[in-house]
Formats: sequence, structure tokens, C-alpha cells
Amino acid sequence: MRRILIDRSISDRVLTVGERYWDPVHGGIVSVLKAYRDSFETFPFIASSGRLTWTHKLWYDLGGLVALGWRLLWDWRIRIVHIHTAAGRSFDKHRYYAFLARLMGRKVILHSHASRVKVWYEGLSERHRRRIRRMLAKLDRLVVLSPSWRDFFVSIGVSPDKVSIVNNITEPAGREKVAREAGGPLRLLFLGEIGPRKGVFDLLQAMALLQGAAPGKVRLEIGGNKNEEALEETIRSLGLADCVHFNGFVAGEQKKALLSRADVFVLPSYNEGLPVSILEAMSYGCAVISTPVGGIPDVVRENGILVRPGDVEGIAAAIGRCLDENACRRMGLSSLEIVKDYYSEAVMATLKQVYESLLR
Repeated sequence: MRRILIDRSISDRVLTVGERYWDPVHGGIVSVLKAYRDSFETFPFIASSGRLTWTHKLWYDLGGLVALGWRLLWDWRIRIVHIHTAAGRSFDKHRYYAFLARLMGRKVILHSHASRVKVWYEGLSERHRRRIRRMLAKLDRLVVLSPSWRDFFVSIGVSPDKVSIVNNITEPAGREKVAREAGGPLRLLFLGEIGPRKGVFDLLQAMALLQGAAPGKVRLEIGGNKNEEALEETIRSLGLADCVHFNGFVAGEQKKALLSRADVFVLPSYNEGLPVSILEAMSYGCAVISTPVGGIPDVVRENGILVRPGDVEGIAAAIGRCLDENACRRMGLSSLEIVKDYYSEAVMATLKQVYESLLR
């Protein structure tokens, strides 16, 4: 349900650039764009990419720039171009969008969602890094997801007064929490892309350790896509079929049902921006087990446990600590308090301030 939090006195003057959000796709940027669309009275938008065929991707590489130039040529209400980007090819491509918008006299906001931007930047040649730094220096505002990401961009030369933190956005729980049965197993949940980066295979290894130490005490639900066959084979080879259930990709009511039944959300990632999935789980009162990467330490504090990426024994130990029902419940209640700063009203108030500062 739409709640207008940015009225048209501002929304008519902001053109958003980013990934196609209306296809049956998913991911952090898409989730944010959908939340913005639902909070803005009007939502002028240019699609710069889409998870379609390579032909479509090439079309968006070229057609998006043309569409941006045409829109800015005739629509002089637009004063700000707000570009949502990731790392790598996405970042390089959006440099041209930023250049064109500046050339046509508009203010430019670059909104970095990338989980791998630090790793990507550090792997570039010095010549490529200089190009990135020059582009960043010409922005009117750089939006990041957490203090740790602000510190990174400042460390590579971005002026601190040009960097704004705008939290990722989630909504209050869509279902009432299902209480854990007395004496029942601890209910774990993983939601995310199936692959090494999100740490799901490390989680399965930790589950194998727990089956030896605490058989029948823990159950894991997994939702995600990609590498499904590898995941199912790992579950079989580790003998976890009785305590791990793979649901495939989940969304809508199925996703809400899984979140409402979970005691602990586990996301042992190797790199992240600030995962919307963690915020969603917190809104359902879940304790969180994750890793100290990206913006995660800014939201996982007394409400969870952080372990080093790849630390299988650490993941198992963290799950073991959550077997204490009182401790797990306290962490879940802390999640409900912390996540309030990530609900639409709070996030849009911050974003509105950013826009107003550039419209003066």
C-alpha cells in the first residue's frame, strides 16, 4: 500500500536512474527502487539496466543514455538526477550518466549500493582509480548506506561534506510472529543468492557440525536462487536432509511465512553493502548471525552475533548460543528496536533533507 512521503513539490524535480524494477527480478537495488516508487507522489524514472537477455542489456546501455538526454532536454522541472549504482561495470557505466546530467545543468546524486565496491576499487589500475576519483569529486552528493561506507569513500578522497548516509529501507512485519514451540528446534532462516559470496555453503558446513553436537536441536530453511543443484547436492552429501529444507526462490506470502516462523536469520556473507534481507528479518523480531562486512556491523549489535567470513566453527558456535531461548528472545526484541530507523518514514525524512539541500 502506497504512503506518500515525498510529495510532488520535490518528486517532480527528481529523475531516478537505475535497474528495471518492474520485471520479476530481485535484489537490493530493486527493493530500494520499489520502496521509493511507493513513497514518492510521482516517480520520473530512466531504466539504465535490466536482468534480461544480452540484447536487452545492450539496448539499455545505449538507450538509457539517449532517454536521459531526451528527458532532460524537454523536462526543465527536473533539477536532480539520482543514480543508483553497484560496483564494476555498473559503476563505470553510470559515470556517463553522471557526466551527461552535469553537462545538461542538473545536480547529480550517485547512490552506491555495491557490496564489492572496495574490493573492486582496490583491484583497479591507478589510472582507472584516478578516473573514478575525478568522477566522484564532481558529484553534488554521494549517498552511501552506512558510516563504514562513508569512511571508505572519504579515505579515497571524497569530501566528507558531499557524503550523506541514507539507510536502506524496509517495512514493518507483514505477519504476526509465530512463537517457537516449547522444546522445539531452533528455527534458522537463510534468504539470498545461492553461492559462495553469501556464505550459504559455510552455513551448511556449520549445520553438519551441529548435527553431531546437538542433533535435532536446529532446523534451517533456505530461500534463494542460482546454483540450486550444487546446494541440494551439498545438503545430501552432508546428511542434512532431515534438518535443512530448500524452498527455492521465495517472495510474497511464502517469504512472509518463513520470516514469521524464524527465530534466527543467518547471512554469513563475504561482502555486502547493507542487506535488505537482514533488515526484513529484524522487522520480524529475528536474532541475526552475520559477518562484520560492509554496513552489517551498524545494524547487528546487541541483536545478534558477528563471525568472521568463512569461520564455519564460529557460525556453529553462534547458532549454539542462540539455543538459549531467553538470549535469543532478547536479541529478537533488540532487532525490533534497531530496525525502526530503517522504516519508510525515517528513511524518507533523511532523503528529503538531501533533496532539499540541493534544491535550494
